[in-house]
Amino acid sequence: MNIPLITCATVGVLVFLSVLIKPCVYVKGLKLGTYWLISLAGAIILLATDSIPLEYLVSELTSASSINPIKILILFFSMTSLSVFLDEVGFFRYLANLALRKTGKKQIGLFIALYAVVSVLTVFTSNDIVVLTFTPFICFFAKNAKINPLPYLFAEFIASNTWSMVLIIGNPTNIYLASAAGIDFMSYASKMILPTCFAGVVSLLFCF
Repeated sequence: MNIPLITCATVGVLVFLSVLIKPCVYVKGLKLGTYWLISLAGAIILLATDSIPLEYLVSELTSASSINPIKILILFFSMTSLSVFLDEVGFFRYLANLALRKTGKKQIGLFIALYAVVSVLTVFTSNDIVVLTFTPFICFFAKNAKINPLPYLFAEFIASNTWSMVLIIGNPTNIYLASAAGIDFMSYASKMILPTCFAGVVSLLFCF
């Protein structure tokens, strides 16, 4: 019996269902999601059945390789902290409000401006952080302006995922794979700038 494969498939299905059902627990009035418990249980099963030897896990977590998961997590949290700081000092809000002032009340102009702002920020930060930062802003703005937020949310998601390809730092996955393949920053950028620009323009046109 292939325990790792069965465990992986079961955990994947249960996590998918938990995202749909959204099971939660309440601790002193604090609402906590429980989907992460499924992944934790899967990891414990793999360790308990010796499907993944403990020695192997420890060696991977303490290795000096560029794809050490601890290093990736530290890098991601560092980027998150930087983006949170920029958000707290009003950097993201300033750029968003500037774009909104330039477009006035025209929704098409607002749509293009939002796409442009998200694209630029994604290139120099991270798509995950941009989505986390701009999604509440879009919902808040749409509610007050009494407009449908869905087109703007779709534009945000498409722009952030498309333009995150242009530089290694645009997506943690880029960093992981480029490091594993030994691709440096400039080599990656020189190959990805043109394809990303083309994909970004095409995706914007398809949004209309």
